[in-house]
Amino acid sequence: MLFNSIEFGFFLPIVFIVYWFVVNKNLQLQNAFLLLASYFFYGWWDWRFLILLVSVSLINFFIGIKIDKTENNRVKKNWLITGLVINIGILGVFKYYNFFIDSFIDFVLLLGYSLPISTTKIILPVGISFYVFLSLSYIIDIYRGKIKAENNIIKVLLTLSFFPIILAGPIQRPASLLPQVTKRREFKYNQSADGLRQILWGLFTKIVIADRLAPYVDDVFLNSSIYSSSTLLTGAIFYTIQIYADFSGYSNIAIGTSKLFGFNLMRNFANPYFSRDIKEFWERWHISLTTWFRDYLFSPLSFIVSWRIKNERVFIIKKEMFIYITASFITWFLIGLWHGANYTFIAWGIIHGFFLIIYQWQKKPRKRLLKKMGIKNDHFIVIIAEAIITMGIIIFAWIFFRANSIQQSFNYIAGLFSPSTLKLQEVFPTNKFILILLFLIAEWMQKKKEHALDLENMKYRFIRWCFYYVIIILIIRFFYSTQQTFIYSQF
Repeated sequence: MLFNSIEFGFFLPIVFIVYWFVVNKNLQLQNAFLLLASYFFYGWWDWRFLILLVSVSLINFFIGIKIDKTENNRVKKNWLITGLVINIGILGVFKYYNFFIDSFIDFVLLLGYSLPISTTKIILPVGISFYVFLSLSYIIDIYRGKIKAENNIIKVLLTLSFFPIILAGPIQRPASLLPQVTKRREFKYNQSADGLRQILWGLFTKIVIADRLAPYVDDVFLNSSIYSSSTLLTGAIFYTIQIYADFSGYSNIAIGTSKLFGFNLMRNFANPYFSRDIKEFWERWHISLTTWFRDYLFSPLSFIVSWRIKNERVFIIKKEMFIYITASFITWFLIGLWHGANYTFIAWGIIHGFFLIIYQWQKKPRKRLLKKMGIKNDHFIVIIAEAIITMGIIIFAWIFFRANSIQQSFNYIAGLFSPSTLKLQEVFPTNKFILILLFLIAEWMQKKKEHALDLENMKYRFIRWCFYYVIIILIIRFFYSTQQTFIYSQF
């Protein structure tokens, strides 16, 4: 069941009414009902994979208890390793089996041998990357002593399969979600009203912005060989906006829906395209994922590498920089692979990892250069120049992310620098440019707010409600015309 579907339009109010008006007196009943609703929500796609979700949750529930109750550190570590192997193994089989088998066959073919093409294809369960990462967070945090294992099975199962976040996040850590599941929740009008506004903004960015851009982007990437470079540039820019509107829209709906049931989730996007540099971009984009990889992969890797290096330099590279390069490369390779079983995602991850390494390397030389030139770091021109360069890197990387293959990515980029740069676009989507401009203006004006429809402090209530009604009308107008699934639901 998708957030932008008619089914969800019926599902949400029914669950809300039962939750607050039927089972609201008893926390255990509330949690049990939310768990059943979450399983119904997930099973709507394919009930067979509901068995996998429940199995993964149960396995981690029992492993969490074993880790928490075991006093022997060696046995405790063995239970953690068991949990890691099971979770990563399940993710690997369902998400990467087809990719690795096909890659192995292609590799053998390069060596001059041939193998029969595998006819076994494993279907990718929707949301598996997200609920596996939730489960990994749970057992790792128990092992680290950040949280205690919860003995109430309903509370743990709900934490690991809460329906607003189960398909595409945010990857809310059990350390912050479980305490909210455990304590009594009371209906708060202001929280629910804000949740509805956030849902409305999420639907707007998905249906009116992302889905309206999708047909143009699909056409440009599918037929990139016949379009001029100016059209290809427009297609790349439009995809940059599309994926942001699509995924931030999903996150806003998920967070807003959670507020309706008394839960507060972490913010997943903080106006990332207004970032000054690539590091700031990743502090604002898909925050739940980047902080997850930082805490559970990058930091431990950095510690392991630093512990093994005894000298102040490795070849000609300073120890600190070598540690950062090594940990960054591995982390961003895996971030790319996490997004999908395709070399394009790996290339996208490596590109971002490379520019983050460049950013880290040039910080001190850049500071000395600006000081020597007598230019302040916060000078308007410096900020604008860096923001434009950062946006260029982001758009460049998104081409790999969107393309179907590495070859298509290179062909697309080659087309961008073809002699047709000054040629008029075959189709100039003026209405879409205006739509994007209005969208970005709204985001900029509300950049200090959690979402653009946080208008409670607006002086005139009439104007505020006019905004709401206009957005509702636009959502209804475009709901059926270009309805698309969420991009990140495939991950």
